Amino acid sequence: MLLKRFLGWCRQRKLVAENPLAETKFRRPRPPRRGGPTLEQINVILNAADDRRRRILAVLAFTGMRSGECQHLHPEDVDIRGNWIHIVSREGYETKTGENRDVPIHPRLRPFLERQPNRSRPWFFTGPATPKYPNGDHYLNTKRLNEYFLTILKKLGIPTGREDGFTIHSLRHSFKTFCIHSGIPREVVDAWQGHSPDRSAGGAYYRLSSEESQRFMTQVPFGTGEPAAPAGETEV
Repeated sequence: MLLKRFLGWCRQRKLVAENPLAETKFRRPRPPRRGGPTLEQINVILNAADDRRRRILAVLAFTGMRSGECQHLHPEDVDIRGNWIHIVSREGYETKTGENRDVPIHPRLRPFLERQPNRSRPWFFTGPATPKYPNGDHYLNTKRLNEYFLTILKKLGIPTGREDGFTIHSLRHSFKTFCIHSGIPREVVDAWQGHSPDRSAGGAYYRLSSEESQRFMTQVPFGTGEPAAPAGETEV
């Protein structure tokens, strides 16, 4: 690719008559798929996180949603009584596919959601109070959340980075890998994560009912309960 650009530079300056690589297309080699952190690593990460951001990381780890989708959750989207998280595509805050979807709340995730402060706010998760937003009612900054996540990984000695380690998006990889390895059909996991179905007959014809979706989620062995918080930690 560097040589192609160099020859293009030479062609523009008439140093060469033609660029022999002008029509050649190169693909960046893909790094090996790491599959995301293991469940054991996720448990350690959650224990190391502060209480406010632990809840956010738990949602990403145990629903497989994108951080931007988590950022745009409204309080009414989290239906603890009905056991659903509704990921809604709204104008200006569309999902990647432009479609709505529902993800069951795993028993492991429920305690985290129940600990979310019950106060009036435009978003389910918000950033901390700042001089500009003294009430802490502005939406979550996903870039800073990823930076925080990487900081935790480094402290724990877990590799970081897109090529050789993990980012916060890797929790989405973990969710899919763990669910499929646990025997959950791929079509079900794709529906939870908002992946477009494949073009095979199985992907095109498959439909997931609410009852089956809830049943499958209870079969994922994420465990139950919430990891103990570090000593001395208080609500943020």
